[in-house]
Amino acid sequence: MSPRTGHSDHRPRDGWPLARVALVGLIAVAGVVLFVSHPPNDLLASPFASDTPADSAAMTSLSSAFGMSGEVRLQLRLPGERFDFPMQRSSASGPVLYQWVKAADSSIVSAETTLDGTSVEAPARPGFYRLQLLASAGRVSIDSLLVGVMVPFAAKMGATLNGYQIGKYKGERAGADAAAPPRGFVELFPENVELPVSTHFRLADFLTHDAQEVWPRYLALDPRILDKVELVLRYLGSRDHDIPMDVHSGFRTPLHNRRVPRAASDSRHQYGDAADLAIDANGDGRVSYLDGLAVAHAVELVERDHPELAGGLGLYGNRGAGAYVHIDVRGATKRWRG
Repeated sequence: MSPRTGHSDHRPRDGWPLARVALVGLIAVAGVVLFVSHPPNDLLASPFASDTPADSAAMTSLSSAFGMSGEVRLQLRLPGERFDFPMQRSSASGPVLYQWVKAADSSIVSAETTLDGTSVEAPARPGFYRLQLLASAGRVSIDSLLVGVMVPFAAKMGATLNGYQIGKYKGERAGADAAAPPRGFVELFPENVELPVSTHFRLADFLTHDAQEVWPRYLALDPRILDKVELVLRYLGSRDHDIPMDVHSGFRTPLHNRRVPRAASDSRHQYGDAADLAIDANGDGRVSYLDGLAVAHAVELVERDHPELAGGLGLYGNRGAGAYVHIDVRGATKRWRG
């Protein structure tokens, strides 16, 4: 695959220094709060197994946070939204405080707040953050999970958001038969576009290729598409060897989508739950139609095993080189060839 030029050659990155071990980021604060960044089977790894019992609610929370693949590293929230951070606390827990720090430079952005169970409140301003815990024994930043606070969809004024041209969704027009618009947009600046959002993806991989140079830029992103593609890569053998991959298209603004030849008028790319990918499944240095067929087969297996990730699968190209696949998580099975 060619070097990264707006797209990317995806190989496991060292941005997650412990991502290749079975249990990543298991941290104890004053011996009473446990954090898991590679769930759920590793939850009770020694030496904490006797301290905190496993339960279905905890397992569900962990799967939701890190995906069925266990490779997702992003949660998206609206400003001030309360949510359960993926952790377990033992019944012997003493007072623990939390605060938010910016992911880019670790600067503190919120006051110290008492941790109530596992519930936390997202920061008030859009951006990307890590959770930091404080107890009598000291403080620790939880680097295994990136929390993105979105700009609410309602902040979009007509076709633009803070100077960035997005266009209008079908659902914004009265009586339009279309999917509901995204509930918010991720706000991006140059300093955070390289943040990893899963084992193989960065935020930059999903930016609209519309040549806008204004900052900030915005994108809609559904973490389920990260989860699904990570599972596809696993089924293709990514744990045994690197699989070169290029993201042809992630998020498309409605404005840009209208300019893409043959794009569906209500394309799932506009909702942040789709990706067009060229994957060198057999590792021979080129992406052929046979690679596309292998990826399509992996998608079928993922949807068989994880029906909650059902969606569209489109195979593009011919029996020569240049094939790519469209994958989405629209919630209903759809298949086509382009």
